[in-house]
Amino acid sequence: MKKNLIIHFILLLLTVGMTGCTEESISMNAARLPDETVMENTAGILRSMNTLTNKIFVGLTEGDQSATEEIYYLLSQPTKAELTVKAIADEKLVEDYNKAYGTKLAALPVGNVQFEEEGTLSIAAGKQESASIRFTISTVGLDYDTPYLLPLTIEQTSQSVQMQNTKNTLYYAVNIRKKITTCNPFGPYEQIDIPPMLPNALVVFYVNTSTYQPLIADIYGIRKINQTDYTETLYNIGSIVNLRTVTVDYEKISGRALLSLSSDIRDVLEQAGKFIRPLQEHGRKVCICIEGGGKGLGFCNLTDSQIADFTQQVKDVINLYKLDGVNLRDEGSAYGKDGMPATNTTSYPKLIKALRDALPGKLLTLVDRDEPTEYFYDVDQCGGIEVGKFIDYAWHTYDNGKELVQIIEPWETDHPYSEYTRKPIAGLTPEHYGSLTVPLYEKGEDKSQLRNDSRRRVINWKMDKRKKNNLIIYAFDLTSNEQNNYEGMVTNFALGYINAMMDDGDYWGKLPSSSEWGIISGDYSYHYSPLDWVLEAMYNVYSKGWVHPTRM
Repeated sequence: MKKNLIIHFILLLLTVGMTGCTEESISMNAARLPDETVMENTAGILRSMNTLTNKIFVGLTEGDQSATEEIYYLLSQPTKAELTVKAIADEKLVEDYNKAYGTKLAALPVGNVQFEEEGTLSIAAGKQESASIRFTISTVGLDYDTPYLLPLTIEQTSQSVQMQNTKNTLYYAVNIRKKITTCNPFGPYEQIDIPPMLPNALVVFYVNTSTYQPLIADIYGIRKINQTDYTETLYNIGSIVNLRTVTVDYEKISGRALLSLSSDIRDVLEQAGKFIRPLQEHGRKVCICIEGGGKGLGFCNLTDSQIADFTQQVKDVINLYKLDGVNLRDEGSAYGKDGMPATNTTSYPKLIKALRDALPGKLLTLVDRDEPTEYFYDVDQCGGIEVGKFIDYAWHTYDNGKELVQIIEPWETDHPYSEYTRKPIAGLTPEHYGSLTVPLYEKGEDKSQLRNDSRRRVINWKMDKRKKNNLIIYAFDLTSNEQNNYEGMVTNFALGYINAMMDDGDYWGKLPSSSEWGIISGDYSYHYSPLDWVLEAMYNVYSKGWVHPTRM
């Protein structure tokens, strides 16, 4: 299916003369075939199954013995007779590449490359593309954190096919990353083992890859201090990390709903070894967050065929980049645009069920807000689908920084801790609903009352025995401390909501030193503690500044 999408997009570009864009569908940024395709000559191109560019990053991790890639050969038009070409590894092209791009990449030894079918790619008469073949890159004898370059090219072809070296060479940059098993929260020279995740708490983060590297999620920690003997234990937080921006796009010519990956998130995914694997190795689940694309097509107005097609695209991305799941956040779809179908109450539930069937064992979560999910309580409206039985978690995003923190409890009949109400999602138990979503509050003394009242609201909710889980959502995009107008993550963690939510954290009672009532530390006190000391010295160290390990 994925190969068909790639071929379709290459040929579509050839037909309509399109070029690459900032945001691309799963069929991403195809290189055009030569212009000879409109003439009598036939042009050929060597392609990777994993990307439409001719530069592919292969990120390996310490302990990996090999990596397997797939290639195929594509013609601009059907061949009149059977055509056979042979793919080979050519170390001599590394020097040319380094000169052209000013790099210093080492040549990956040809002996580390093994081809299926000895590299032979055959196209039958009347066909345009070959079957794909695999080749394996062995890590034997390769050094860690050394960027290697493996050029693949075509050794021979029929004279009836126009050859362009740039179109018939694929460049594989190969890097073996040592696993990160230590951190330095106390200074550059004091390394400790990566701490475990905070037990009995499920903390959700969002990272916008247009502004920050996903690695920012790897530096938020918590010191849990015993209030009796003042011993402390360091923990990780951020069990689920949702990466933005991925949207629903609409292809007018074909009528397809396309999974559109921004150029930034595509950079992240194609360098998963650098940006995603460390998060997963440290206990985090990394998911893509799919949102509305402003085209008038979204989760709530898809046809059955669009749902099947879109689900396959999502599955391809999750499996290709070894991600942990999907977060559905239907915001910004711009329903009601001229020429677009009206929304209905069965499309979204059908999509959720299709994704669950296609992604067994993966996380499937959704945002419960406004009209897109308001009818999920009614199985009949949802076409007989109990949405809650097909998702792992749901949470709201009513997190306005000018309002008190909203603690939404859909299953309750009274709502003293929120100005908003939601109905329960059919089939979802309260233990799997995120009632507490933390706003991003402004700094300043004039805002302190709002912040303090919000913290007290969470404590009272806990003490009122209404809390069903320790699920806490930070739905705003993670930042460091350079946003001086906002409290940001540091204050939220150190002074507020982890302490207020945890059963053994803050509570409301009579202060020991007076007869007044106030917030008192419980058996334990939870304090923000960065796991990387650099964050304290350089606030923007994790801001977007993509430095590719290979400088490709």
